[in-house]
Amino acid sequence: MIKKTDVMRLCVVLVLVIGAIGLAGCSAPVPKPDTQIQLAENAINRAREVNANEYAPLELKFAEDKLKEAKEAVAKQDFEKARIKAEESAEDAKLAEAKSRSAKAKKITQDMQDDVDTLRKEVKRVQ
Repeated sequence: MIKKTDVMRLCVVLVLVIGAIGLAGCSAPVPKPDTQIQLAENAINRAREVNANEYAPLELKFAEDKLKEAKEAVAKQDFEKARIKAEESAEDAKLAEAKSRSAKAKKITQDMQDDVDTLRKEVKRVQ
């Protein structure tokens, strides 16, 4: 015959086992974020190629600093922090690239407008 206390003990044991399994699942090792670091490095290089150091220096600096923090976190075996910093670095670098491309496009547009204005003045002068 099954006693009420036996059922209670079984329930307590099941709760403890399920809790232990849950904790074991939460403490799974975080892999080294090599891919995220490589993506961040590539994004920074793309930003530099479009002169982000001139057109978006602050965003580029943020990206470089966060990449440095990511590499330092890897050295300390803090892979979760490293992954987060590498991903933030990549996003900052993408922003720097976009701002740089936008600024360059605005400059080209302004240069073209200046050329058009110069041509108009020249045409008026000749007439």
